[in-house]
Amino acid sequence: TEQLVTLWVLFAFIVVGNSLVLLVMWMERHKKTRMNFFITNLAIADLGAGLFNVLPDLVHRFTVEWIAGDFMCKLIKYIQGGVLYGSTYVLVALSVDRYDAIIHPMRFAHDRKSKAMICVAWGLAALFSIPSPVIFAQTKLDNGEWQCWATWPEDWYWIPYMTIVTTLVFFIPLVIISTCYIFIVVKIWRRSKELVQERKFIGGKRLSLSQGIIPKAKIKTIKLSLAIITAFIACWSPYFVFDMITNFSDLPESETKKRASLIIQNLPALNSAINPIIYGFFSTKNCGKFR
Repeated sequence: TEQLVTLWVLFAFIVVGNSLVLLVMWMERHKKTRMNFFITNLAIADLGAGLFNVLPDLVHRFTVEWIAGDFMCKLIKYIQGGVLYGSTYVLVALSVDRYDAIIHPMRFAHDRKSKAMICVAWGLAALFSIPSPVIFAQTKLDNGEWQCWATWPEDWYWIPYMTIVTTLVFFIPLVIISTCYIFIVVKIWRRSKELVQERKFIGGKRLSLSQGIIPKAKIKTIKLSLAIITAFIACWSPYFVFDMITNFSDLPESETKKRASLIIQNLPALNSAINPIIYGFFSTKNCGKFR
């Protein structure tokens, strides 16, 4: 079917693209730049999304039933949660790192803070994923099929659970990320305005943006991180908004809803597939001079 072909294409792009990114990062490990460090962690999360989110979906479309047992059901659901939280929180860490680079450049001298933020990101991901193996289990449905299913005392428990997940994995990170980049844009705008007013010249030439405000390499890493975050918001916001709408309102079943659901369900995988393309577009050389 069309959906199956789409998933296979996305899976191939995710695995090949992010594997190549990790290979390049390993070959350039001697550079030890912050952007390479964050990109490596994002690529690990995206590769995990391909292997533990998209691939199980593809396998399930062939087997129809869950055949891997209860332990694997719980393990895969835990990893799926960890990958989802991890990728989002790594983006938050990246945004805070860019904020520090622009707003507090004098405190931006060592790699320890960025490494600590990544540890916190993955630590929170591991912590917040704990409910998944508790909630999900291999369950025999009324039709006799075995599925890896959420086991709730009552069906309505799903609504508050998904509301909490959406808040933790999307809305709170979105607020933090947006705040960081608002401060960055304001800082650049104010500094640019000051330079225009002061009309500084060096050797008879006006200072450029990269000469007078921020080093050129930092400008490029900001553009790269903004592109990554824009892709994240574009792919994930329809998914979570649609999920919230379906949870809190009784949308009538229709062909339009079904088609919209199929498209929206592919967007998270699309995000993991296009990130390596973004890295390739900007090229790691753009970030090579910046630590």
